[in-house]
Amino acid sequence: MKKKVRGKDVYFSLAWSPLYKYDKYTAIKILPETPGIICLLEKITPNRMDYLIFYNSWRDGCRVSMKKLLDPILINQPLLIKDIDHEKIYYKYTVAEGQIDDIRDIMYWLIKTYKPKHNRHDIEDSKRYKNIYIRESVMKRNDIVEKIRDLPY
Repeated sequence: MKKKVRGKDVYFSLAWSPLYKYDKYTAIKILPETPGIICLLEKITPNRMDYLIFYNSWRDGCRVSMKKLLDPILINQPLLIKDIDHEKIYYKYTVAEGQIDDIRDIMYWLIKTYKPKHNRHDIEDSKRYKNIYIRESVMKRNDIVEKIRDLPY
């Protein structure tokens, strides 16, 4: 995650992981322990994916947060687990370390933009900036976050 403030506006650059088909055993190996945001999607047709939820893993890290989302023993989203077919679930993540208010602004923008089915849509931003802008990119399978360059605005 990169951040730039210009006047009353903030610009974030997010580098999403590639999209992975969900399997609890491989997810543990893929997801980092660092803070970030997890996005769950459901494959509806070969050409259509619906956004299910953006989940802030700022406190627990991505690996533990995925367990809390989808592991029947640890689950903290009971409506999500009842509503999904695990065979159709895909996920991606972005490492997002920083202030909790930065994560709050990013979550606000993501939920407002993609309208995922299982997020509350009355979430508010931090009120620190007039406008929030986010540029998203997708990392290749072997990329590391430190290699993601600043994106010009």
